[in-house]
Amino acid sequence: MTAHSGPSPRPMSEIARSAAPSGRLPLLDALRGVAALSVVFHHEAPLYGTPGLFPRAYLAVDFFFMLSGFVLTLAFEPKLRGSLGAGDFMVRRVARLWPVLAVGVLIGAGWRLSVGLTGQLWLLTLSGLTLWPIMRGTGGIFQLNGPQWSLAYEVLANAVHALVLRRLNSRLLLGFVLACAGVLAWCAYAWGSVGLGDTGRNWWGGFARVGFGYGLGVWMGRQFAAGRAPVSPVAAWAGGLLLPLTLFSLPWWPLGVVAGDLLAGFAVFPVALWCAAHVALHGGALKIADGLGRLSYPAYAIHGPVLIWGASLAHGHGAQAGWIRPLTLVAVLALAGLLAISPLAHGIPVRRKG
Repeated sequence: MTAHSGPSPRPMSEIARSAAPSGRLPLLDALRGVAALSVVFHHEAPLYGTPGLFPRAYLAVDFFFMLSGFVLTLAFEPKLRGSLGAGDFMVRRVARLWPVLAVGVLIGAGWRLSVGLTGQLWLLTLSGLTLWPIMRGTGGIFQLNGPQWSLAYEVLANAVHALVLRRLNSRLLLGFVLACAGVLAWCAYAWGSVGLGDTGRNWWGGFARVGFGYGLGVWMGRQFAAGRAPVSPVAAWAGGLLLPLTLFSLPWWPLGVVAGDLLAGFAVFPVALWCAAHVALHGGALKIADGLGRLSYPAYAIHGPVLIWGASLAHGHGAQAGWIRPLTLVAVLALAGLLAISPLAHGIPVRRKG
């Protein structure tokens, strides 16, 4: 999308993006950070036998899929229809995601070495570093860094986007999304929640989750780029804040787990994404949103093994280890912050084409 040189008004999508560094959508950056932190607390609490504040924050993954499809459509789909080939696109995506992800895998390998769990460590490390899942037994399909399962599905979705989805018109794409929604609903009722895709017992559900979320994000991205259905500033803020409110309050909704999960993923999250994309931030609020956005991926990519390492130390020290739990959370945020400002945050440099 190019800027208008004449007096005609710019599309709402362009107005929102113009307020953010590097062309980002600022409130979406902030929401990505909030969602990532909710996942950190979601995974931290059970390690100490407590319910925590975000017991249903596994749904943040569905928002991540949706958001990824949305922003990559804005950034890359015009290029994919032009000079950028699918192979070059995938090289960019893997180069962008892999370095920080590799840090998380190596932390997980380090913890296993520290506690003497060295059986097949080479295989687990290779699995993590190559994003190749091990779907055996009932454990996680990535045992050194459990949360990376969603990144593996996202890379798969990126490939499908470059090879297939970009060729579909919006009507066919919406049909694909609705079909995935039907499969996801069936999977959720069969499993008892939308929390699917991360273990050898339910890896099959990950295809429906990423197909629906990422596909819907692509469709929404096309509508946004075309300037359709703009949202007033008040409605944009109100809708954008639905995401954090839902992640916190969902356990207390007067609905069953499956119904609540599906309502959040099918209705609330798309509304929150659409509204937040129309919010323009300035000054200090813009800097905070940008910081949260930059922190989000490193925090997600490394928090799992760091939390497990901290919990292992805490349980080993018994009653005298109360300080280890908060210190571990500080370690997650500190390491994520360091990675966010390091060269690793920019991925492996690749030659740009298109």
